Amino acid sequence: MTPGGAPTPEYESELRSILSARDWKKLRDFSRRYNEIPGDVYEQPQHFWEVMLHKLTCSRIDLLGLHESSRAWLEAHGYTPDIGGY
Repeated sequence: MTPGGAPTPEYESELRSILSARDWKKLRDFSRRYNEIPGDVYEQPQHFWEVMLHKLTCSRIDLLGLHESSRAWLEAHGYTPDIGGY
């Protein structure tokens, strides 16, 4: 991230790579490193991070090819692709 909070190209590239690989553990570690998430969020179970991974995937135009599978995963688990919604 830049000092003003805007994502750097390196940040975007790493996040895109993590989401494309569907790696919830790397997403968790990435979030802690770059976004300074608190410990109680970091310690959430795998399911929490999988939901986040699929919701983030659906929010990114550069991952359009993965939207359908992420939407299907979210729907199968009772979620919507909306970042703020269930």
